[in-house]
Amino acid sequence: MNEALPREIHAVLITVGGVRMLLPNAIVAEIAPLAGVEKIDGAPAWLLGNMPWRERSIPLVSLPMLTGAAAREDAKHARVVVLKALDGKGELPYFGLIAQGLPHLATITPDLLVRTDDGEQLAAGTSAHVLVRSDQAIIPDLDWIEAKVAQALGV
Repeated sequence: MNEALPREIHAVLITVGGVRMLLPNAIVAEIAPLAGVEKIDGAPAWLLGNMPWRERSIPLVSLPMLTGAAAREDAKHARVVVLKALDGKGELPYFGLIAQGLPHLATITPDLLVRTDDGEQLAAGTSAHVLVRSDQAIIPDLDWIEAKVAQALGV
């Protein structure tokens, strides 16, 4: 069966560590307030702790700290982007990324998305640099991020 790729993808543009990040809307479970984070003993600094969310506890990640772009996360005006994990194993069904500000919804079509990295070496945790209309953004490498979180948690 040969299914055509969708002509439109509903997405979210949100600021993470001073950089705009483009995420498919389908993996964003919620934009939640930052609250009640409990430290995890022995966790790396980028794994900020566990946060209560919808009667469960999810790991909270600082992407700038994980990728080495920042020594610490600025929690001022922070929100949490709760993401559905892509691995499908169920051991880590959700995790959160610290973000600043509110997300902007976008409908992405092939003519609105231009890759701008031209084969350059990308930072860890980044799949691509793109231009969405007039917004520069990154597409995160969610598989890499999930693998790092799972490794840090021992799952």
